[in-house]
Amino acid sequence: MLFCIGAQKAGTTWLFHLLRESKHIHFTKNKELHYFDVIYGKAKQLHEVRINAVKMLAHKLGNEIGAYNDNHLDALIDLSQLLRIYSNHDGNHQAYVSYLLNDHSDQDVIADITPAYAILDRAGFTEMGRIGCAKFIFILRDPVDRMWSQIRMAVGSQNHQAESFQRACEQRARHLIANNRLANIERGNYQRTIEELESAIPLNRIKYIFYENLFSENTIFDICEFIGVPALFAQFETRQNVGIEAVLPEDLRLEFKRALQPQYTYCREKFGATLPPSWCKALEPCLSFKADAINS
Repeated sequence: MLFCIGAQKAGTTWLFHLLRESKHIHFTKNKELHYFDVIYGKAKQLHEVRINAVKMLAHKLGNEIGAYNDNHLDALIDLSQLLRIYSNHDGNHQAYVSYLLNDHSDQDVIADITPAYAILDRAGFTEMGRIGCAKFIFILRDPVDRMWSQIRMAVGSQNHQAESFQRACEQRARHLIANNRLANIERGNYQRTIEELESAIPLNRIKYIFYENLFSENTIFDICEFIGVPALFAQFETRQNVGIEAVLPEDLRLEFKRALQPQYTYCREKFGATLPPSWCKALEPCLSFKADAINS
């Protein structure tokens, strides 16, 4: 069993499309199953959205004879099968496992790539680790870049024009800063995710990848070796879920760095020399400030 638990806006969709090319890895129809985050109370709204989607599809069914209802019925079948994963209450996850095994044909690895799992705690990761002696991949992206990408994605769902999109992204960022919310966004708290994950899962079953290094042959080889499947050939020029462009103003970038500095510092201490250059550059002002304080 393989889980990729994030981070959000850190290349998980690209990795999904790459890994599904392997004859040795089995995926369900849906990339993000959102099983463990729902059952641990972290995604109740998403569950409600799926329930409401079933109701809306059912409402669209007509009385006509013929193929009119085919698409709606197909969607209803797919969604109802997905919702059935939540039907177990005894802790054995049998409904979820059964869904994972739909159309399984003896592939060596079964995968669930759901970035929202990064917000789980030790109990959730412990349960995940019980399924097939699961392995975990966690992709970390430069905290400032990841946060700005998340903001662009959220604003982009509101269908802004280019000029108003830039303005809306900046407004959302300033709102998060003014309310001191940047440092408290769970999906960007790498330290919390890593510490909770490592308290539940042995280190030899965890693979950390930096987004900045993801699109390289060496990284893909390492990922495949970790999973235990033959190496894959990747189309690095292909990107998935590319967001609408917007420029992060320098004043906002500085505010982002201040708020997210603990994440840079923690990752520097944990990963040392393997930290990508862009991350190290973000640490420079903090390191210079500390040096000045010591010298004074």
